Amino acid sequence: MNWENNRTMEAGRMPRPGRKGDNLLEELSAKGMLLFVGSVNCLRHKPYRGIGSLMREGRAALLCPSMSDFSSGRYLNQIVDALAELSREYGTKQFVIACGCQWVILSTDGELLKARVKQEYDIDLSIFEDAHLEFGDHE
Repeated sequence: MNWENNRTMEAGRMPRPGRKGDNLLEELSAKGMLLFVGSVNCLRHKPYRGIGSLMREGRAALLCPSMSDFSSGRYLNQIVDALAELSREYGTKQFVIACGCQWVILSTDGELLKARVKQEYDIDLSIFEDAHLEFGDHE
């Protein structure tokens, strides 16, 4: 077992799919349209580098709230609005959210968000709660 897997297991988490982002975006977008929520700077990190090709195929979208959106909590309404708009535009009810550090730092309640979009728009939402701060992806 390499050091990274050992550290992951000690933290009580399963190793991330695709090991350091090799196929992460493909795996996530296979479960539904991918919505990345976070700073555009996060997209320079290895797991998210291929998002442009998924966007060209209509399988991914970006939502990059400002710092004031995150600090005020407005980003939660922006996510709901983005999911509703993407659902109408692309005719899908299956989404996966991948997120930047802000989501984790703010302790975003993904379960509450999932329940809200299910109730209001009948959208099924999965959330990839990335532990990339632990995986050393900030290369």
